[in-house]
Order: sequence, then structure tokens, then C-alpha cells
Amino acid sequence: MPAQLLCNTLIDYSSLPGSVLPFTVQLDLVNSILTPALGEYQRFCYIVTGVGSDTSEQKNLSHWVLGICDQITEGDIIQDTITVVIGSEPQTVIFGTNVVLGIDPTTGCSGLKFDFGLNKISGTLDSVMQVCFELTSPYTVGPNLVCLKGGTTTESGLSICGPSCGELPPCETFTYQTATVCVPVTVTPTAVTGTTRTMCCGDPIVTPGAIQCPSSARTCHFTISQQVCIEVPVTFGAVADVGKPHITCESTSSEGCSCD
Repeated sequence: MPAQLLCNTLIDYSSLPGSVLPFTVQLDLVNSILTPALGEYQRFCYIVTGVGSDTSEQKNLSHWVLGICDQITEGDIIQDTITVVIGSEPQTVIFGTNVVLGIDPTTGCSGLKFDFGLNKISGTLDSVMQVCFELTSPYTVGPNLVCLKGGTTTESGLSICGPSCGELPPCETFTYQTATVCVPVTVTPTAVTGTTRTMCCGDPIVTPGAIQCPSSARTCHFTISQQVCIEVPVTFGAVADVGKPHITCESTSSEGCSCD
């Protein structure tokens, strides 16, 4: 299941102003396979539920249409996987008769029509319908129009997640490389002297006349030693340089992707 779907997983026609078809349609995320793994087919399952009451203003559902990508043909739908269950009773599915792909003339909506009635009254056994179908090739999950029909009334305008014609996202692969990073460090000592001060030791000695200084030295030498601790911050990381991609062409098929 995708981490995030950019479409509705639940729509409620009973919430529309003036609606007389009190039904919700929900994408069954538990039983659907939106992102099939190797060896799996993409599966869409929906739950249609009557949430109305026993009033003459509200109508029972006669059939409904799930709008799907118009590029999907009858050959793209695995007919043996189409199931319709009302309450707990599996229904007989005849593709092309009570499950039809195309334009529904009564609603004007295009898609997959499920011609099964449903009770409008909430909580009754025949007020819940589950439908499922699988596709030979996966499609992008996007918004699809849902149309309802009951009596002479048609409701449309709300969309739910389903197989749409958008492009599939590219495959993304993560690769991890273990490495030991080494960096040489050179420590160079520095010493900065402060401002020097001269202090007199005792009283000055005054000697009459000119005398020669006892030493001809003009400089004094001494050494200062100090133990220090040097903190060297080092941050390790790596930069990945991706080379040019290459591809190995293998078999060609019109039946979808098959990974060996």
C-alpha cells in the first residue's frame, strides 16, 4: 500500500445537499493490492454501504459505475477475479452482462459498471456490497469518478481512488557502502608573547665617572615550557559520485512487466 494516496478512499453521497441516494463508497485497503509485488496482480476492492432510512424520499441503489482509466480494455481485467458480495452472499458475476466495461447509457458515466441493487436502509443485511477485480498490469492510483443510479435519479461528482492513466513513478533503489574514512592531522605549535614589563630590583647604583660595563652581552636567553591539550574537531562524511547508467535490453512483451 502506498504511504500516501493523493485521492479519496471514502466518499459519501448522503452528505450532498438534496441527495436521495444515501450511499457511501470506500476503497477497501485491507483487501486491495495497490502496489503489487513480484507475482501479484494489482487488485482494487470497494465497499458500498447504504446509510439511509426507510423514507420515500430516499431511493435504493440499482447499479453504480466506477470510472477507471479509459485505456483499460476488457483484456486488461482478469475476469475470474471479479467478485461481488452483498451482505454475506456471493453474487453470480457475468462479465459483459452484470459487470460491464464502457459507457453506462443511464448515467452517462464511463467505467466499470456493477449492475447489482442495494438496500438504502442502514444496518440491513442487503445494504452492504463488496466488489473486487484485478488488472493484468498495474496502474497509477488516482481519483476516479463514481456514479450512482437509483430509480430515475443519478448522482455523480465525487471521486475515489482507483486505476488512473497517470504515469507510474520510477523505481527507486537504495544502495549502502561501508567504508573507513582516514584523514591525517598535523599539529603546528604557536606562541604569542604578551606586553613585556620591566621592574626595578632595589635602588640604582650611581658610579662617578665613565666606567666600562662589566659585560658586552646585549641579549639574554631563557626558555619557557608549558604542557597543552589540543582539541581537534573532525567531521567525517562522504560524497557519492554516480556514474553513467547502463541498460541491458531483454525480452519484449505486450502483456505487461514480468520480472524473473
